[in-house]
Amino acid sequence: MEVKRKELKNDATRQQELAAYFTNCKLQKVHMRLVLTSAMGLCFKGGNYATAANFARMLLDNGPNEAQAKKARQVLQACGDRKDAHQLNYDFRNPFVVCGATFVPIYRGQKDVSCPYCASRFVPSSIDRGLMRLR
Repeated sequence: MEVKRKELKNDATRQQELAAYFTNCKLQKVHMRLVLTSAMGLCFKGGNYATAANFARMLLDNGPNEAQAKKARQVLQACGDRKDAHQLNYDFRNPFVVCGATFVPIYRGQKDVSCPYCASRFVPSSIDRGLMRLR
């Protein structure tokens, strides 16, 4: 996801979405702090203040170092009650997994396909497109 995010230089909204999805991965605390800091910064710069504030709170709950905590408090203060400028395909309140092919969230209750080998999850339409390419 991070490699794909860095490839998308001209699509700030998609970059923010991928950074947000990456915060949902199960990582060690030190790595999660880096991911949250990155997502917080991208969303703040992109004008998605409510989402950036959410990542700032998550970062503060994750036991950050002093520099990260200071930055998170600054973002929280700057965001205040401001709303998001752009609609992201991301809902932190609804549990999800990320599609291994399209990097979109698969929320609880949506249909998905699991790989029997590695247990990756996919949106059914991404599997259909892959099969069409093989023919």
